[in-house]
Amino acid sequence: MCKSKFLQTALGVLIVTLCSSAFAMELKYSAMSLTEYLDIVKQNNGQISNASLDVQTANANKEAQSLYRFNPSISYSRGAYQNQTPYAQYNVPASNTYALAFNVEGWGKRTARENLAQAQIEASSVQLDGANNNVQTGALNAYIDALRLALMVKSYKDALSKISATKDISKAKDAEGFLNRSRAIFEQDLLYTSLSLLNYTGRVLKEPPYPIGKLNFPVQSFNVEELVLQAQNNRIEVLNLQAMIDVADKNVALVTKNRNVDVMPYIGQTRTPQYTYNNGVSYTLPNIGQTISSSGTTYTAQNSITAGITIPIPINNYLQTADIVSAANQKLQFENKLQDTKAQIRVQVLQAFLQYEGARDSLINAQHDYQTTINKPSKDPVATIMNTRDKEGILLDAQTNHLKALINLWRQSGNYSVPNL
Repeated sequence: MCKSKFLQTALGVLIVTLCSSAFAMELKYSAMSLTEYLDIVKQNNGQISNASLDVQTANANKEAQSLYRFNPSISYSRGAYQNQTPYAQYNVPASNTYALAFNVEGWGKRTARENLAQAQIEASSVQLDGANNNVQTGALNAYIDALRLALMVKSYKDALSKISATKDISKAKDAEGFLNRSRAIFEQDLLYTSLSLLNYTGRVLKEPPYPIGKLNFPVQSFNVEELVLQAQNNRIEVLNLQAMIDVADKNVALVTKNRNVDVMPYIGQTRTPQYTYNNGVSYTLPNIGQTISSSGTTYTAQNSITAGITIPIPINNYLQTADIVSAANQKLQFENKLQDTKAQIRVQVLQAFLQYEGARDSLINAQHDYQTTINKPSKDPVATIMNTRDKEGILLDAQTNHLKALINLWRQSGNYSVPNL
């Protein structure tokens, strides 16, 4: 019974191993530097593309908001038609009336709309920068994780190459088995992490990128107070809130200008054709017996012009200020949030600085230990190779933590640079 279970388990492990190997064979890496990868991310990431479309929309909106709103209208009427003639001689033809009316905006409305639209463009541009920075930071950290695993795999391969050259076959065989197992684990982790890099590139990449570079970025020294000041001026959250405050300020101006009334001038022309009024007479001269008649009064065609203006009386604007209060309070809300954000940024920079100091000290210690192992090798060559590989792995972890802590400190202080790997 136990033997049967053992065989089933062994068979299952074998099937999983074969399937995993087949799956790994189907995927091919594509070597790619960090600069190339981030360029692809910037050009193809959906979040960045959507933010870019928002900027285009804001620009198109400004064109619309900058136009004068005349709203002209043309009207035509004909008449009057009489359903019943009041008396026999009454005869008035239908007249044609043409009229043009248009709107003249209140003072300052168009300029206020245009200023608001421009502020919205700038706010959309800041949001685009924010989307670009957020996506870039996520992609950068994922690339560093993949690069660490790639360097780990290389470290194990280098150790295996050195082990194969040793003369102590028994120790070398055990060490080789351990190194092969560890390398296989890191290769699977590398494949998994490299696939996560595709999450930032849209649909343009079909093969997982294979990271290229080193993690030995030099340690940095900072003045924490300068970092705080830099963060409170340059962090994307601060810039975004400042842009929203500007939008809210322009909105207050627009709400105020919208209280200025629009006037509506109009001009019209009425055309009446020629007609004859049937008020004629007919009589006979008694002396000579001649009959004299008159057909009536003939009126020539008439043209009349009418002009006027309509001025609304905005009584409600004088009785309430709810719209102005609402717009002003929105601006105050953004200003309050900006002050809170700056206070939070100070704390975040201090925390990131402490985290970086710890990562920097760990890197210095790891570098010292690794160099000591190289300078003072063991008499046992296999042990020396294994110890060196272990110290190299610890150094790679320390380099990774140092680099990611440095990037986090940069981002928290408003520096969105990309390290050269």
